[in-house]
Amino acid sequence: MDILLNAANAALHLAHGLRRDVEVGLLLLGPPDPPRFVRLEGFRLRNFQPDIRSNAALVRLALKDASRIERETSPGVFGSKAGFEEALDRLGPTLVYVQEGGKDFRDAILPADATFVLSDNQDLTAAEERSILDRGAVPVGLGPIPLHTDHAIALVNNELDRRNV
Repeated sequence: MDILLNAANAALHLAHGLRRDVEVGLLLLGPPDPPRFVRLEGFRLRNFQPDIRSNAALVRLALKDASRIERETSPGVFGSKAGFEEALDRLGPTLVYVQEGGKDFRDAILPADATFVLSDNQDLTAAEERSILDRGAVPVGLGPIPLHTDHAIALVNNELDRRNV
């Protein structure tokens, strides 16, 4: 959970506010009742703090009593029982797959309004990777050294901000 919350913070937080143009999807595949999908809409979020303990309470609420139908449990926080494919459907359709060893994303032509797909401390399965690539995802890398997910997100956001200035 800490890895996911750190990633969400990296995607959403700025020094003095939130990125309102960002949407985050957290897919939880571990016990006790997988799969669970939590979606955070930056433009609607309230009470999303820089510390992960406060945000963990928001995510826990979204995980409680999840059904296949997505429901809003707090402003901008949505929970459901959804697997990998459904999560991609909700966040897509244009995907960028951040992977170790991919083409340097600073040299890549990235689609506008793309969904960046990253794994946590475990690589995606071969089937998940195939699913992403079959959807036309642009595979990119972030450099020669593997990064933590939250650091990768901060690097990508910084590069995208630089391009849009």
